[in-house]
Amino acid sequence: MKRLFFALWPDEDAKAKIDRLNQSLTCERLKKFRPDNLHVTLAFMGNVDGITEQSIRQHISYITAKPISIIFDQLTSWSNARILCLTSTKQPQQIIDLVEQLKIVIGQHGVQLDSRPYIAHVTLARNARPNPTIMLKPISYHAINFCLVESVSTADGVDYRVLESWPLGL
Repeated sequence: MKRLFFALWPDEDAKAKIDRLNQSLTCERLKKFRPDNLHVTLAFMGNVDGITEQSIRQHISYITAKPISIIFDQLTSWSNARILCLTSTKQPQQIIDLVEQLKIVIGQHGVQLDSRPYIAHVTLARNARPNPTIMLKPISYHAINFCLVESVSTADGVDYRVLESWPLGL
């Protein structure tokens, strides 16, 4: 079993800007994400067996979606999950369309997904308290592909490893 999810990985410019913002946060006890783990989750599947993973990979290759540009312009804390993340006041239709296509393929393989409405976000840290006060300069995030990612627990924390990626185009 692997702990899997689909995500958009940031380009180097967005990753650097998000990391600078993250490093500027000085709230007590925040457990900040490492720069290499910053991403936008599209669909979190949880533990998936090898046969299901391979079948999903084959069917995902039929998804067609356009490149995605999103402006992250809000710092949001979700108190029930105790996470601090970047969110956007405007979610582009392209990301909503991609998430819907992923949900269909994943659902056809019997994998249960979260039923809450999708909100594009970049998780910055765990153990968050209510929104810290900070001047947030909007960050542009451009994606030309989407990825299947494995969440792997290590002695140093969690590593997110890209297993495969598919281009966004047309």
